[in-house]
Parts: sequence; C-alpha cells; structure tokens
Amino acid sequence: MFRNTADAKADVERFIKRVVATDTVWYLMSKNGTAGCPSNAEPEEGTEPATVLLFFSDAAYARRAQSQSYRGHKATSMTLFDFMYRWLPGMSRDGVLAGPNWTGDLIGLELDPFEFREALEAGMTQDHLQRHQRLYEELSGPGRKG
Repeated sequence: MFRNTADAKADVERFIKRVVATDTVWYLMSKNGTAGCPSNAEPEEGTEPATVLLFFSDAAYARRAQSQSYRGHKATSMTLFDFMYRWLPGMSRDGVLAGPNWTGDLIGLELDPFEFREALEAGMTQDHLQRHQRLYEELSGPGRKG
C-alpha cells in the first residue's frame, strides 16, 4: 500500500493536537510487551533494524492497528506526562523509535524520541508546559521520597 509523506506528516500533526488536548497517549500492550515492529530504515552493517513502538492519539486508532496487525494486544492508555518524561527518554536511551498514529497496515513516520518530545512541547500551551514542569520537579526534586 502506497502512502505519501504528506499524509504521514498529517497523522503526526493530528497525534500531537489530540494528545495535547486530551493529555492521553494510547498504545497496544500484550503479555509480551508494547506493540512494535522493525524500522524501515537501513540498519548499519552488522546490526539489526531499530524497533519502532507504536503510539496513537485515541483508542479508535489503537483498535484499528490492533484488529489488523496486533490481535493479541489490548488498547491501553497513559498520561501525556508519562509518555514525554518516562517513555520517550527511555526509548531514546534504548535506541527505539516512535511511530505515532500508524495505519493498521503499519505505515507511518518513524521519529526519534527526543525530536518527537520537542514537537510535542511545541504543540503545547505555556500553561500546559508549566504544569508538566511543576510535576516533573515534584517527582524529581530534592524532597522526593523513594
């Protein structure tokens, strides 16, 4: 199935607008982990392709991919904060890419987690950014009990 880059970019923009508005990110989870697939990018010689984890802006998109490609997975949600400050940094450390709002046929853009977080922040209001910053400071500040 052919899909042009403009459509895939529109899917990313839709993802950003919707998750910022709802403060919720959807993904597919099974007992074996989060839904993902190998990257289409050519890997360096002697290495395996990077993994792309799939994320969705609403439950309907997640269920579409589930019904077409991930029948053993369940649509699950997390807060935008957790996605931006827990998942994306971990993905970056692990060399894993993000696939926002991919089609059920597993077509979409593969994004670097750090650059994806910057794009999400650019789509947020100052108030939203400040709320996230305050929460981050509360969770990681010197008064943190653990």
